[in-house]
Amino acid sequence: MNISTALRAGVRMLSERSASVLPVYLLTTGLFGIARIPIMLAGLAALALISIDGRLGDLLTTLKDIDLSTIDSQSPPPEVTKAMESLISPEIVLLLLGGVLISLILAFVASVLARATVLNAIVGLLRDEDGVRAAIVGTRENWLSFLGVRFLLFGALAVVTVPIGILGLGLIAVAGAVGVVGMVLGGLFSLLLVLIVLALFAFTEQAIVVDDVGTAGAIRQSVKFPFRRPGAFVGYIAVALGVGVIGTVVLTAASFSEAPRVTALVGLVLLRPVLDGFKTALYAERDLSAHETPSLGNRGWQAFGGGLRALGAFVRDHPLANAASAVIFGAGIVGGWATTAPYGPSLPVQGEISNVFGSLPVGTFVNLAVNNWLVAVDTAYSGVAVGVPSVVNLVFNGVLIGALGGVFDPTAFTALVAPHGIIEVPALVLGGGLGLWLGGVGYRTARGQTDADGLAAALRRTYRVLLGLVTLFVVAAFIEAFLTPAIASVIVG
Repeated sequence: MNISTALRAGVRMLSERSASVLPVYLLTTGLFGIARIPIMLAGLAALALISIDGRLGDLLTTLKDIDLSTIDSQSPPPEVTKAMESLISPEIVLLLLGGVLISLILAFVASVLARATVLNAIVGLLRDEDGVRAAIVGTRENWLSFLGVRFLLFGALAVVTVPIGILGLGLIAVAGAVGVVGMVLGGLFSLLLVLIVLALFAFTEQAIVVDDVGTAGAIRQSVKFPFRRPGAFVGYIAVALGVGVIGTVVLTAASFSEAPRVTALVGLVLLRPVLDGFKTALYAERDLSAHETPSLGNRGWQAFGGGLRALGAFVRDHPLANAASAVIFGAGIVGGWATTAPYGPSLPVQGEISNVFGSLPVGTFVNLAVNNWLVAVDTAYSGVAVGVPSVVNLVFNGVLIGALGGVFDPTAFTALVAPHGIIEVPALVLGGGLGLWLGGVGYRTARGQTDADGLAAALRRTYRVLLGLVTLFVVAAFIEAFLTPAIASVIVG
């Protein structure tokens, strides 16, 4: 297979089979959402501790008695510094470090499962199978091989970097300037070795699924690939570099436009699927079979119009899940407010109201819409782990909103939140309800009461409902970026 055919297969996979590709990629964000749960729980526990022992109250009471407009952020008053330093205690540090450590371990496992999931889906599509079902079935069978490859990759990278780094530091300590030169040369040599290791491991994931081999077999197949098909390997490197350049351009433009979250969205639903599809088709030497598809405009209408219908059906069909989500989110708001409101700081909004929402309304609008939708995606798909991550997400975000509401002036806070919040908050609650419902499906699957077809159907339905939420988040973001600042300015003055 030549490079252009493989690249077209990657593009067609996304454009023609998006309903079988994107649910799997969005699921990977849920997997990483699961990994973030320990640090969120640690944060909630830390907040509870400093609230129970009065340290948070001392800080808020101190802020209440100070004119914040006169404070220099570089040198705050001694009483503020003392109150803030009291928040950092050994038990808080240990709690947060423990949460971070567990989250890092889970993130490592999530990254392995994410790669297994998307590769099995792509190979399934190349074989004319249901991509979502293939992701579920295949990941159950071969995720340990992906884990083995990841461990061996990290081990190989450690072998070619750690000894050279230790030797370089020793040379600096013994030989001074000469050691620095040696360190630089050693670093360049180590970089070369790293690139070689990455090149030799480049197609291990594809080999696991396409060739149906284990860890050792995948490494052998990947090592052979550059020598067996040098033209294809060089073509892959060129395309991968091109995708990297596009990603960098998107990152730069998004940052300049004050819409950094666009980078995450483009990577998730465009660049990664196309590159993975291209790479896998190239390795498997298999093109995507032809399917008649509607025009791009019709597909867009089917996706988002169908998403709105799916959203309406979900609201009607699952009132208990949505009501439970609203109760959990509301309980978080009440808990957060009860933590800070009794101290009554009623902090004013500093500076111009418009500055709260950024200096470029269009960039703010796009960033808010994308960010809120990705939050809903995370909350919904992480719920596959029997709903627990969705509950934690709802509580965490509710506590955050409630705590801020208890700290700031009630009129100002309401003016800054209510105009868009009447749409945004229900949309987030629906995302939570979606996660709780998917958690029920995940639980039944773990118990053997639902098969791979049932779970695949639930993942696809989650995707369609999330497409319906896009419209709500776009409307809410438009209000927040263009109307809320004006409304708040009139109310607050």
